[in-house]
Amino acid sequence: MSKTISVPVSLLRKISLAANAFHELEDELEDFLLAHDPDFIAKMRQSRQEHLAGNTSSLEDLKQELCIK
Repeated sequence: MSKTISVPVSLLRKISLAANAFHELEDELEDFLLAHDPDFIAKMRQSRQEHLAGNTSSLEDLKQELCIK
């Protein structure tokens, strides 16, 4: 007895569309939740102020700090 099944192409297309829709929904939900999180917004504002003030680090410094080659 064969253990292989045939799946219609139309069904595979629907599965692909559903997966893509789920990924889009996931991204939108994450954006929505972050946009309504006061702690996240405060951290982003603080980071922006530090960036504008010139408080930045080079990529090389960050890699060394995080022990990344």
